[in-house]
Amino acid sequence: MLKLVITLVAAATAGRTVRAEAAAVSVSGSAGDFPAGAPRYWPKFGGTRDVKLLDGTWDYGYIDWSAPGGFDSMSPSFKPSMGKTPDSIAVPSCMDVVAGGASGYLGRRGVAMYRTKFATPATATATATTAVAVAAAAPMRLQFQACSFYCRVWVNGKEIGDHRAGGYVAFWLDVPSDALHPGADNELFVLADNRWNATTAPMHTGGDFWHYGGLMRSVELHAMAEQPVLWRAYVMPTGSDFTLPEHETSPSAVDITLQLSSTADAGSTVAFTLTFDGGAPAAHGGMVTKNGTVVISNVAVPNPSLWSPEEPNLHTLTVAFRGGEVTERFGLRSFGVDKATARVTINGKITKLVGWNHHTQWPVTAASPTDAQMDADIVLLKKGNANYVRGAHYPHDPRMMDRLDEAGIVFWSETIGPSVSSANTQDPFFMKYQMQQLAEMIDNAFNHASVFTWGWFNEGPSNDVDACPAYGACNDYARGRDPSRFTTWADDKDMRGKCYEHATLISFNNYPSWYNGQPTSWWNSAADAVHSGSVNGTLGKPFTISETGAGGIFEWSNNATDVKWTLGYQAKIIGGDVDVALANDHVSGITLWHFYDFKVDNCGAQWPCHGRPGQENNTHCQYDHAPPTTFAQLESEGPPNCTYIEINGRPGGENHKGSLDFWRRPKPAFGIVAAKYAKANTKN
Repeated sequence: MLKLVITLVAAATAGRTVRAEAAAVSVSGSAGDFPAGAPRYWPKFGGTRDVKLLDGTWDYGYIDWSAPGGFDSMSPSFKPSMGKTPDSIAVPSCMDVVAGGASGYLGRRGVAMYRTKFATPATATATATTAVAVAAAAPMRLQFQACSFYCRVWVNGKEIGDHRAGGYVAFWLDVPSDALHPGADNELFVLADNRWNATTAPMHTGGDFWHYGGLMRSVELHAMAEQPVLWRAYVMPTGSDFTLPEHETSPSAVDITLQLSSTADAGSTVAFTLTFDGGAPAAHGGMVTKNGTVVISNVAVPNPSLWSPEEPNLHTLTVAFRGGEVTERFGLRSFGVDKATARVTINGKITKLVGWNHHTQWPVTAASPTDAQMDADIVLLKKGNANYVRGAHYPHDPRMMDRLDEAGIVFWSETIGPSVSSANTQDPFFMKYQMQQLAEMIDNAFNHASVFTWGWFNEGPSNDVDACPAYGACNDYARGRDPSRFTTWADDKDMRGKCYEHATLISFNNYPSWYNGQPTSWWNSAADAVHSGSVNGTLGKPFTISETGAGGIFEWSNNATDVKWTLGYQAKIIGGDVDVALANDHVSGITLWHFYDFKVDNCGAQWPCHGRPGQENNTHCQYDHAPPTTFAQLESEGPPNCTYIEINGRPGGENHKGSLDFWRRPKPAFGIVAAKYAKANTKN
């Protein structure tokens, strides 16, 4: 590959990150509204549904991938007593963050060991309103919002389970009574392995971004009981299946699925109350299915208000059952397809969706952001006039989805899976965990009003007819579970895909004028082909641009000509992409790649790199000062400016296609796109 070395001069806007506006932002329903010690995201819990965060400082140890003899994370002979945890670490955090998350610095791959303690009640307790008691040493449930890549868990030396279905999706494990010490401290030991391995981490197939590892998100402790308790309540607007004639565009009622913590009540009738928006409780009853669910249909919502990007109204539903309470937040909204134009509609109104792709990477914290960092990104998205975000390339933090709900920003939620091969899709072992991951993603994101499509297999093997059954399995599961939303994947096969029948939303990735000689007007031919049905399986389905864009190095702003990698070159291409998307009535939406510059991987699933240094192995540019690793340093020193960089496929180990740089400083493209996005729905 031809390599060009350039010397850079810091852009005039280099210096501090955009923080002042974000500091003043108050996001309704965010961290300040949750009780101390409870999760800082929805749902909320009350009564005997006692839920505590185990976040904080844990004991910690680490074994590098290069350690002599290696380490078998699945060894049946391993016991927590063998795991050394001489250090400490904050949970949540990333085990492999280096240089404040800056690109070009090689993160660690290996095995992390975490140890902490939690207490269980010493005696049975009962509430004043129920005879049901939470007994001493009653069973518990642990929920991990993310443990990456492979996770294995013990309580008091007893192994309670593991997780292989992707490191970015939430999952839970039951802790049986006989594993607990009543009235005493209990030891929780977690092993997290962030090495690439098709057995321990089959979902991590590669992809052009750094896959972070460890206990990256919160850990929750749920008190259970001998009888089943209410785990979650899933709320879907009634009549929201847009494929049916009776599709309701202004829903005022909901279908509710109560998920109990076990199937022990199957076949019996149970009683519970429903309370909307803190109003009067209403008594209900229902039969428990063999799956431990109770389904209640067409329940009217008092004083209903629709959720939309313009008015993101949200409702709450509190379900009381056996002394415990779960409060879910949801939105009344209806996604659909305009029959005349095949455009996406929200509540019956044609809406042009405009925004960016968004990874989970932040300065200092990497994939474990603070509330303030997420608030700041929402401020910037709104400043960019975005009403749409694609969650690349994995399930996202529930705190971020809470904020998208509140901001009225539509969200694409997808399973992890870049670099999925046709062989993967035909492998029963791989598909077992893919379907588990999909189910867990939907479990945890179902009630978020902003989620408008479920996705999978980014740039996967959709051009191979033998892979289509896997696409069909994902579509059938998602549609069967949730007919209110679209199903899709980001397809890069240049209209040669074979599996489009298994999608309800058609989405293409392409980079005209960046990776190829096609003009940005290529998007017109793609959109028109999908609309006409000349691409098999697309007729009558909306079309979105899921990825497009160009790279621009933040500091390269003063070149005499707008050559490739300059900010001027980037802005010209991105501006052209957006112009086509806004002008073409066959394009329902666009998410530019990417919102900000981000750290890429180091040879991906071929770790360790063989015969080459890798994209992150000391490839960073020369900075005017070292990247800050604390917020205090970032505040006092500001972001580092690149003064010298080697141009290759990923200069400095970074994907530079962001409209902002990694430190959230805007490039010219950001302002240009924001101005165009502001007019996206003026004629609709």
